[in-house]
Amino acid sequence: MHKGEVLGGRFRLDEWLGKGGFGVVWRATDTVLDRPVAVKLLLAEHAADREAVGRFVREAKLAGNLSHPHIVTVHDYGRVTDTTGEIHYLVMELVRGRPLAAVLKAGLPDHGRALGWMAQVCEALDAAHRSGVVHRDIKPENVMITDGGDRAKVLDFGIARLLTQSTGLTSTGNVVGTVPYLAPECWSGGTVDGRADLYAFGVMLYEVSTGRRPFRADSPYEYMHKHMEETPPRVRGKDPALAELVARLLAKRPADRPADAAEVLERLRRIRPGMLRPDDPSPEQLRRRADLAWQHGVEGRAGEAVDILAQLVPDFARICGPADPRTLRTCHDLALWLARDGSRGTAVALLEALTEEPGAAPEARADLRRDLAHWRREAARLGPGPARTALSARVLLGGSGSGSGSGGESGGGGGSSSGGGAPGR
Repeated sequence: MHKGEVLGGRFRLDEWLGKGGFGVVWRATDTVLDRPVAVKLLLAEHAADREAVGRFVREAKLAGNLSHPHIVTVHDYGRVTDTTGEIHYLVMELVRGRPLAAVLKAGLPDHGRALGWMAQVCEALDAAHRSGVVHRDIKPENVMITDGGDRAKVLDFGIARLLTQSTGLTSTGNVVGTVPYLAPECWSGGTVDGRADLYAFGVMLYEVSTGRRPFRADSPYEYMHKHMEETPPRVRGKDPALAELVARLLAKRPADRPADAAEVLERLRRIRPGMLRPDDPSPEQLRRRADLAWQHGVEGRAGEAVDILAQLVPDFARICGPADPRTLRTCHDLALWLARDGSRGTAVALLEALTEEPGAAPEARADLRRDLAHWRREAARLGPGPARTALSARVLLGGSGSGSGSGGESGGGGGSSSGGGAPGR
């Protein structure tokens, strides 16, 4: 087919968009309704393949009966004959965006946004499963990120099956799906239902959280072994619930996975975003370093305490959260040692910002206000001292100044400040 040709007397091919395993996709125009659409054409070399044609027609029937904001809509199916033979085509909603695979290739996305995409994919799976359809090829290539990065849409139901007809094998005994995302039951020829989609979703959730798949292999056989026998490293997120959810999704036995997509969606929405790097310290390790900094200050080395705490506060903010009590406590300690080191103006500015933090507990807020009043008086009497603009709350807490959701233990590096304005425990 060529640009300008019209399919079925209605759909004009305008621009070639890309090629997949079974078809090519064109941007086209529905000349009857005067709207842009996407047209998928089954590749000519597959036109004589009954199984390939069957998949194509099945996609039209199954996806055409699914109506959901996070599933790409199929408008029409048709076939025409030209000099090369019979041409099958699907007419779909035109989605302007990028495949999630391309987004991941460009770098790890913001974790909060990525979890939002995953929730939307889960909504789509829930809708499909409730309609009796299992997708069987969930992967980043089949998720489009559109609307400026705010919306995820699932596409390509080309190998989907009705749940009542599920099997993991083709008529020739080959597995169906994409090997890095295939659940163990797909390899063994067991019953394949919506929980196989949830397994593939778990692989994808692992990937958007860490930047890598849970298993790496050089051959389908090696992938089969890993999916069926090996347990992947756990995801290191700020919220342990993420690691637990991914582990459940990647369970070898379907019965050990969440019961359905609705359960996954409920759990996913409660997860606090944020990932840890492999070499990140634990909150306990950070607290021990903060204790050491406090001891330096107590021993008269306020400058050393400032240097250590100035590096620790951003780590606390990233690992525990900017509004976590441990983060705010450590930032408070930094302000006190800044003041003792002579940078009274910077300390006052930092204390002022901390008093406005929504995550501060009432007793912590009272301590902050008392210290703020004391060091305002000292700055007025002795002068503000050297400015340390790099030590503002906005910079130290990750650019936002505050975060949502506190929790965890109270107390980070030091203890509470003394009523007299000097640091104390």
